[in-house]
Amino acid sequence: MNGAVTLRLEDFIQAVQSQLDNAQAAMALKARNANLPLTFAIKDINLDLRAHVEFYDSEIRIRPAAAGEGEASVFHLVFTTITRPAIEENARAFADEPDDQSLDDIEELTHEDRKRLEWAGVRTVRQLQEVEDSNRVSAIGRITNLPVDRLRKALSRVSAPLVQRVEPIASDSAENPHLVRVTGRNLVRPGLFPQVRIGNRPVSILSSNAGELVIAPGEDQWVGELTVENSPQRATAMSFDLSAFAPAQHNLSGRIEAPPVPLAAVP
Repeated sequence: MNGAVTLRLEDFIQAVQSQLDNAQAAMALKARNANLPLTFAIKDINLDLRAHVEFYDSEIRIRPAAAGEGEASVFHLVFTTITRPAIEENARAFADEPDDQSLDDIEELTHEDRKRLEWAGVRTVRQLQEVEDSNRVSAIGRITNLPVDRLRKALSRVSAPLVQRVEPIASDSAENPHLVRVTGRNLVRPGLFPQVRIGNRPVSILSSNAGELVIAPGEDQWVGELTVENSPQRATAMSFDLSAFAPAQHNLSGRIEAPPVPLAAVP
């Protein structure tokens, strides 16, 4: 590294940790192959680093001082050991749900805003929604020095329900042989029960989670506009046509007519 190059502080620490891991692996290999009854390991490492400190894009960057170069800061770093249970315990706090959204998806937040939220432990959309659900938006605003109105606006948009697909599904139930699956995002909010309407009439919900609803529409609710409301004043609507999959209808003569040949589901 030449004197003009800067390095993020966390990258420097990760690089040192990686090399210490390699050294530990080599010692373990030696102990196994040599079948030694006693060997040695490194418990703690103290490291003094002379470097110039710079701030760039909300990051601390360091530039190692050259030989004889003055006015450099001194970092005193102490590396100690950590056990696997301790690593796994902390890793769970940073684990993301498979379908969780990154804060990068929130257009209302700038790069600087997202950095400040990460400093407060909010790294994903789900975690930001949990802040709202626990009425801690104002507290997060104070901690991160972000405008509360902008946070609420961002939360309102990313917490709104989104319907991506409406499709028929097979059912073994004699009571509800004809069901519909609604897939999307934010269809259910914690502690709240969603409301589904087709043609401005309620529809029974048989099962629900944030990404999927299973509903039992009436015989005349297989085409029209489906509305999902996951909380007061947060709703989405989608037009669909699954009339080809509707249950058999009675015509004016009283005879039961089978539905037409099914077509592909309308997304």
